[in-house]
Amino acid sequence: MDQITEDLLHTIIRQQNVKAVFQPIVHIQTRQIYGYEGLIRGPVNTVLHSPTRLFEAATWAGCVAELDLLCREVVIKRFAQLGLPGRLFMNVDPYSLVHEHFREGQTLKLIQQAGLNPSQVIIELTETHPVEDVQLMQQAMIHYRQMGFRVALDDLGAGYSGLKLWSEIRPDIVKIDRHFIQGVDEDRTKQQFVSAILKTATALGCRVITEGVETEKEYATLRKIGVEMLQGYYFCRPVEVPPLTISSKLFRKELRSYEGDESPTVEMLLRPAISIQATTKVRQAGELFTTTPELESIVVEHESEVLGLILRRDFMDIYASLYGKDLYGKQPVLRFMNRNVMQVDKRLPLEEASYRLTTSLDFYTDEFIILDGSCLAGKGRLIDLLHEITKLQVNRARHANPLTQLPGNVPIQQKLQKLFRENVPFVVCYFDLDHFKPFNDFFGFSRGDKVLRFVSELLVANIDDQVDFIGHVGGDDFVAIFHSTTWQTTIQRILQQFDDSIGGLYNGHIGCKITATDREGKERQYGQMTLSVGALLVNPSELHCHIDLSEAAAIAKHHAKDIAGSSLYIHELEPEPLKATLTPLVTVC
Repeated sequence: MDQITEDLLHTIIRQQNVKAVFQPIVHIQTRQIYGYEGLIRGPVNTVLHSPTRLFEAATWAGCVAELDLLCREVVIKRFAQLGLPGRLFMNVDPYSLVHEHFREGQTLKLIQQAGLNPSQVIIELTETHPVEDVQLMQQAMIHYRQMGFRVALDDLGAGYSGLKLWSEIRPDIVKIDRHFIQGVDEDRTKQQFVSAILKTATALGCRVITEGVETEKEYATLRKIGVEMLQGYYFCRPVEVPPLTISSKLFRKELRSYEGDESPTVEMLLRPAISIQATTKVRQAGELFTTTPELESIVVEHESEVLGLILRRDFMDIYASLYGKDLYGKQPVLRFMNRNVMQVDKRLPLEEASYRLTTSLDFYTDEFIILDGSCLAGKGRLIDLLHEITKLQVNRARHANPLTQLPGNVPIQQKLQKLFRENVPFVVCYFDLDHFKPFNDFFGFSRGDKVLRFVSELLVANIDDQVDFIGHVGGDDFVAIFHSTTWQTTIQRILQQFDDSIGGLYNGHIGCKITATDREGKERQYGQMTLSVGALLVNPSELHCHIDLSEAAAIAKHHAKDIAGSSLYIHELEPEPLKATLTPLVTVC
């Protein structure tokens, strides 16, 4: 390091010229922010803007302890100023812990001055140097824990002795290095590594966070493996003022379609739950199970944070053994806790809860934890969930088209009524096949059904049912209700794919020409089927008191059919009452 850089470093420390940025850590099951990692940036447009360069310079200049303390002070003060919810993850270089200038109690003092509680802070060990004196590290961690802090081991798999430190120090949390996360969706070896870490962590009563999640596919793969918490650019980059919530769109791809607030929620499955703190001794948990024979599990919490379940069958197998009480009675219950338990908010739709439970790997499934926000509300049972899902599916099947299984008139009507109550703009697209009847008469009902299934599959493949809605009115009439702003691009893609593929259903007829009887009983020749789409732009307002959408949609559809070939016609609904005179596809009041 040259003299100019060293002088800059000393100036930065003297003037406290560093700033804090924060990156959220997301809890997958609750879909809430669990906490924020506090990171440091040096002065902009200098060689020491990067934290890596900053600490490299401090190491060379022999002032790591001073810089480390300054960074902690800046991060803690800024976290408190922003009033961020959840936990603060704060990086600590293990080298600074054993440095001759290290001063005990400074971090606790800073926390108290900022009005925070030590239980909110998680010390992240960032291993940048070989740590040979593991015993000294253990003593340091005991010291932090006695002050009320929890400990995380950062960048597991990347440091000099990460696995050794994990086994010796037994941190509360381990963070898997980003190397094992990048491309995890395409790398079976990385998937196995993450899975092995999860199993080891469960056995040790340790939580796992994966760093460096950047793509939706990486997120989806990690969720299926069973990772509890994630951090990375996919959710948010490190910023000075981080978000307080994570957009539901980032989770939306894994959801199944449901009717929002009209869908039954997990709250209907709520049962009381007995909970104990993570510091509770095994003997006390044993007494609870012994005196309450019907108790199948106990929820474990750290203050108000839900950690997992102690399962009777696993616990009593060991506790009730010959020397179980003597061997484990005075140990904390964390040793017997199962973290691989689904946690869901009570407002979550039943279908989404069922989907999460059935697509998660290596999870305990007989019971799940129900939260109210981030607090314990109770427990739910899989058998009750399956019972309600079955009832829901039976009811849905009554109103689905038997050929395509798409929602029929009743669900379509319910969807539109809901949109009007929410007073949000939307687009109704009415799909109709041109020359379908002659095709059906010429080739028969079986081939006609193939065409209808083809259209339904085309709509499902192109329309995101997590955002939009697809319905089958009957016959060759389909409906799509769009929230997405790219709906026109979607429709044009559907029309193009229809034109490119429909010829294959004509069984080799030259030019797709067929002869059939028209409605007047005369024979005529028909060309290849086309698809007409009438789009109705709806902007709800107080002027709409009784709207016959079918009449307006039918007008748009007929305009589309007047255009040669597969076509889209767009009609904007006027902001004034429309008289309902026709038998409606859907009437919204």
